[in-house]
Amino acid sequence: MDLSDKIALVTGAGSGIGRASAVALAAAGADVVVNDVNAEGAARVATAIEAQGRRAVAKIVSVADYAAVEKMVDEVWDEFGPIDILVNNAGIYLFHEGGLDSMPLETWHGILDVNLHGVFHCTRAVLRHMKPRQAGGKIVNISSILSQAAHFETSSYHVAKAGINALTRCLAVDLAPYKINVNAIGPGAIATEGLGSTLGEEVVEAYRDRIPWGARGRAEDIAGAVVFLASDEARYITGQFLAVDGGYMADSTPEKLKDHLHPVPPDDPDLDE
Repeated sequence: MDLSDKIALVTGAGSGIGRASAVALAAAGADVVVNDVNAEGAARVATAIEAQGRRAVAKIVSVADYAAVEKMVDEVWDEFGPIDILVNNAGIYLFHEGGLDSMPLETWHGILDVNLHGVFHCTRAVLRHMKPRQAGGKIVNISSILSQAAHFETSSYHVAKAGINALTRCLAVDLAPYKINVNAIGPGAIATEGLGSTLGEEVVEAYRDRIPWGARGRAEDIAGAVVFLASDEARYITGQFLAVDGGYMADSTPEKLKDHLHPVPPDDPDLDE
């Protein structure tokens, strides 16, 4: 897929899925704006992209701050060029004790401010320039398969990701006349730096055991989907939720039957790296 001469803004691009997506977009020919709140991580990714022969700039901005996002987008448009591709990846994951009724308000607002409002902030700021330009565009929102389920003590995350899916559909309908595609990707259990430290290795292994593919995904698996949805090959795809989860959502086999019905996966150490 050829993204030559395109400019992409990737939020939360200092690590994990965001980093892999930024690097993959650059490998496909795009110049990349690397956004993150971690200045060191963003700088490393920008340097890696420049080493590929593409232009890159790091922007240290919280997507929860609309005024800062708007300023960032204006600066990019003036100094770097028009944004053709927006990847809304920035997100946080927080636990809370008990049910929704006992969740601290700061946890609720903190998750929604970054994970949902941040998507709206960046999209709104980019559309102020993208729509009048009348040259189309691609918006890829990183949601989660957890948008389709509910787990105890992480409710705000699920609500925010479900909101991204609804926002994706609304934007797709609104922006179709402008030939701006808007889609969401739902990662499953992806092996990133923060997964084990956030969930704990025991929980991560429990997720792995439920994946028909037999392994956690890689950040590059999500990045491949990002590049596809950002390309002209996806010109007629909009308003969709693409699960990249190794078959996790498709599997309805009861846990007690899995050992009897599922074949033993091949012993391939590369599957889960």
